[in-house]
Amino acid sequence: MCLSATVLTLPGCGPCTAVKAALASFGVPFEELDVSTDPDAEAMLRQLYERRAGQRPATPVTMLATPEGMETIYGADIRGHLKRWATVAA
Repeated sequence: MCLSATVLTLPGCGPCTAVKAALASFGVPFEELDVSTDPDAEAMLRQLYERRAGQRPATPVTMLATPEGMETIYGADIRGHLKRWATVAA
């Protein structure tokens, strides 16, 4: 499977931990950006949420690089996306 990810996180965020564990279990390399200490990551989070009218910026947000382009996943529900890409690769 030819995937990689960037995960916008916060310390102590349970859903963030779940996303990182799912990525690791599928063997997907990822970079973690802490929005509480990285001003560029915080700006990225705010920019991503500008497209989601009426919602407050929240972590986790995962930018999943796939063979077909970038897929942005809001929240912890990433396993379905990873399973779909694992099926495509098989």
